[in-house]
Amino acid sequence: MWRHRFITGSWAWELPMGLVEDGETPEEAAAREVLEETGWRPGPIKPLIYAEPANGITDSQHHVFRIDGATYAGPPKEKNESDRIEWVPLSEVRGMIDRREVVSSGSLVGLLYLLMDEAIR
Repeated sequence: MWRHRFITGSWAWELPMGLVEDGETPEEAAAREVLEETGWRPGPIKPLIYAEPANGITDSQHHVFRIDGATYAGPPKEKNESDRIEWVPLSEVRGMIDRREVVSSGSLVGLLYLLMDEAIR
C-alpha cells in the first residue's frame, strides 16, 4: 500500500498491518487487516517471522505472515489507510528498498526475510 505518514511527512510502500484486537489471534488480525485495508480476502496464511523492532524501548510485537493468493472482495473499508494499492512482483522489492520506497521496519522485516527465504530455495 502506498501510504502517507503525517509525522514524517513522507510517502512509502507498506504491507497491511494493524493491532490484534481482544479475542483475536495474530493470524485472524492479519486476515482482517488485509481485507479492511486492501479489499482483498487473503488466501491461506502462514507465519513468516516474529520481530520486536524496538525491543527495550517499546513492547511492540510484530507477527508477519506470508499470504500466497487473495480474492478481491470489494473496495477497502479503511479509506484513509493508503493512496493506492498495488501488487508488486517480488523481483522489484529489493530495488524499492534500495530507493527508500519501503522504510517501515514492520514491512522491511517481513520483506527482507521473504527475499532471504526465496534466495535459498
